Amino acid sequence: MKKLQRYPKQEVVTVKEIRQAIIAGDNEDAVAIANTLINRGIKPEEIIINGVTKAMEYLDKKCTIQDFCLLELMLAGRAAMDVIDYFCTEGIINDETLLDTDLYSRAKIILGTIKGDIHEIGKNIFSMVMRSYGYQVIDMGKDVDPADLVMSAIDHKADFIAVSSLITTTIPYVREVKKYAADRGGHTVKIIAGGAALQQSSAAYLNVDYVADTAFDGLHYIRSI
Repeated sequence: MKKLQRYPKQEVVTVKEIRQAIIAGDNEDAVAIANTLINRGIKPEEIIINGVTKAMEYLDKKCTIQDFCLLELMLAGRAAMDVIDYFCTEGIINDETLLDTDLYSRAKIILGTIKGDIHEIGKNIFSMVMRSYGYQVIDMGKDVDPADLVMSAIDHKADFIAVSSLITTTIPYVREVKKYAADRGGHTVKIIAGGAALQQSSAAYLNVDYVADTAFDGLHYIRSI
């Protein structure tokens, strides 16, 4: 929070600048601009919708460009989440605000790298993107047993289970998730798979509802439900 005073209240700072800061991955500037905008009386929903969300939408479109940089997305995702976390920490937004403005989806996502894999970069990027759009993400971490993903989804009454993997040897575990969910009464939970190893397979083969090519592709699917 050291940069909060970088943008004094009297300076003319616009929502466009927070969008640019997020795209640039400058999390401290993004939070400082958010603070200045709030002090000027700009509503948090305007900052999130026209600043944070617009920045992520720009990155969504850029994902299809060949020279897209993974680090760029990670830094931008961190900046977006720091702005939202700042709002929550300072009490600027809360459940009542979110319900009134419909900024956030109420959907819950159980997320984890499947058993047999310890890679987390792809999972973490997906988490940042989904949280930036207001989804409630419960991250189970890495090397997660299929049964634990399902039980967490049931306990939290989640709408989605998202599994990630970079190695093909984990596919048998991925195939078990939907079966566990059905056996435990979680028929309505949608299963999404992503990651280099899983993108080569079909949803039918993996026994999931959808295979996402990118974090944003997964976002589009979830938003379509």
